[in-house]
Amino acid sequence: MIKKSVFGINAVREAIQEPSRIQKVFIENGLSSPAALKLKDEVMRAGVSFSFVPEQKLYKLTKENHQGFVALIGEIQFASLENIIDSNQQQLFLLLDGITDVRNFGAIIRSAVGLGASGIIIGQTGAAPLNDIAIQASAGGAFHIPIVRVSHLKDAMYLLQSHDIPLMGCTEKAEHFIGETNLKKSVGIVMGNENKGISKGILNLCDEHIKIPINSPLDSYNVSVATALVLYEYHQQNN
Repeated sequence: MIKKSVFGINAVREAIQEPSRIQKVFIENGLSSPAALKLKDEVMRAGVSFSFVPEQKLYKLTKENHQGFVALIGEIQFASLENIIDSNQQQLFLLLDGITDVRNFGAIIRSAVGLGASGIIIGQTGAAPLNDIAIQASAGGAFHIPIVRVSHLKDAMYLLQSHDIPLMGCTEKAEHFIGETNLKKSVGIVMGNENKGISKGILNLCDEHIKIPINSPLDSYNVSVATALVLYEYHQQNN
């Protein structure tokens, strides 16, 4: 479990939906934009501790664009994969293999929440941290989806397969496009590192390989964009 702060209008708005997690919200003096005034009112009505402070105080808490709001939150607890697998429901799990950029991680979380993924799985090492920047990039989505951290991604893969959940590795080297693939079932989709893609050992454990259409001269998408496209295809096939 890790202590965090979150900043920015969207992330703080999501954070105060669970007031028990909030230690304190710091609000910049003199905010006047409609969006800021709306959030200030929401913070005050949420019943959480808050203070009005000079802008300099907020920049001591974060160097990022805070938009006038920084919330100190308690502990974010990683979920247990065993506890979120539900054999009675169709589920989609995202497995992130070596994604190291925190903003990519946050954007992936945001898309996963928006398109109904059941959980995100990361490895203990070689993965972007779930820090304040990732939470802000997720627009507070990190508060609304189980995030699992395992010693090694292979452990999670074996567990999912033991529950008859097939694993699909997203790689430009695949023969079949995602639109040609049956996604009307529970699946685990593996997305790889920003530069290297999915590692060989992880890719070999996947039951199937899929790819996303792309026009030349490009040969790949940013991993957060690729993840959103995969999630959208899954959503389209199941709705």
